Amino acid sequence: VYKRQLKWSGYSKGNAEKGAALLHGSMYGNTGKLAAAVEKGLRSTGIPVESFDITQIHASYILPALWQYQGAVIGAPTYEGSLFPSMALILHMAEIKRVFGKHGAYFGSYGWGGGAVRFINSQFEKLKWELSDSLEIAGGPTEEDLCEAEAFGKRFGELIKVL
Repeated sequence: VYKRQLKWSGYSKGNAEKGAALLHGSMYGNTGKLAAAVEKGLRSTGIPVESFDITQIHASYILPALWQYQGAVIGAPTYEGSLFPSMALILHMAEIKRVFGKHGAYFGSYGWGGGAVRFINSQFEKLKWELSDSLEIAGGPTEEDLCEAEAFGKRFGELIKVL
């Protein structure tokens, strides 16, 4: 038990494991389709990936993965000019729990206009997370968008491998 406690306390000092927590939430399925492609790209790099549908899994199961891994990939749509509220809550909880110093990426979709990226930039600044990449699409993803989402995931996975 002591070794595990020591390992977990090291996460707060920046000794996180190579890998990524993929957090995603979707309202109409568009961001969910992107999430599957992003996950495929991440996994193709061989890094450990834990994937969470934040609309189905309680934050108490998600936050430990944010602590554990160096990378966090956030996938959520724009909602009323900001980030999907369920994801905003998870990121706020990460702030409360002081999950600082991660490498992050954001992807999502929007209907009328973007806006989630502004929230992501602001929240990542509070969390002291480095935003390495972002991908936003209008409406439902095309085959080209899904290929780009897979490449997006692969780029992020490759980044995590060299940290």
